Amino acid sequence: MADKIENNNTEEVKTRTKRKPESKEFNLDTRVNVKNLAGWTVGFGLLHDIAGGSISFMKDSSQRMTRNEILAQVNNGNKLFSGTDGNGSHATLFIDDDETREYIGYDSENKKQLIFSDEIVKKLFAMTQNEFENQIKYYIVTRAEKYSFMEAVKRLGLNDYSKIMFAEEYTGYKLAIF
Repeated sequence: MADKIENNNTEEVKTRTKRKPESKEFNLDTRVNVKNLAGWTVGFGLLHDIAGGSISFMKDSSQRMTRNEILAQVNNGNKLFSGTDGNGSHATLFIDDDETREYIGYDSENKKQLIFSDEIVKKLFAMTQNEFENQIKYYIVTRAEKYSFMEAVKRLGLNDYSKIMFAEEYTGYKLAIF
C-alpha cells in the first residue's frame, strides 16, 4: 500500500489567538506573504483599512499583508483564509508564515494545515488507482483545488492515463485545456 498522506486536522480550534509564539513578541503589524492558490483572481475588502480599501490576488501571485489584517479576515469568516472547516483546510489563500499560522491555530506540533501543494499531487499519483480515487476526494475538494490539481498534473509531467481520466471526471477540468 502506498504511503497515505498524513491528516492531523482532527483537533478543533476553539479560538484564533490560541497561543503566542514563545521565541519573541508576536507583532501584528508585521507584513507576511499570502499566496493565491487559485487559477484566477480573488479579492476582498480590507477590514483594517480606514479608507475601506480592498485587495486582489492575481492567479499564482502573492501579496504582503499585515498579520492584523489576516487575523481580522479569519475572525470575520473569510473562507479564502479559513477554508471549508474554519481551520484553514482547503483554503484558497495560503499564509506563508509559520508563526502566523501557529498564532491563528492552523498549525501546531500535532497538526498541519491541509492545503493544496505539488507534494500532495505527487503523493496521490504514487498511490494505487483505488487509493488514488478514494484519497483525491479528501485532499482535492474546492473548485480552486480541482483547477490547481489539473494544472499541477500538466506542470509536473505526471503521466498515468487511468488516474488522469478519473481526475478529469472528478474535477470537471480536462487536461487538454492546460
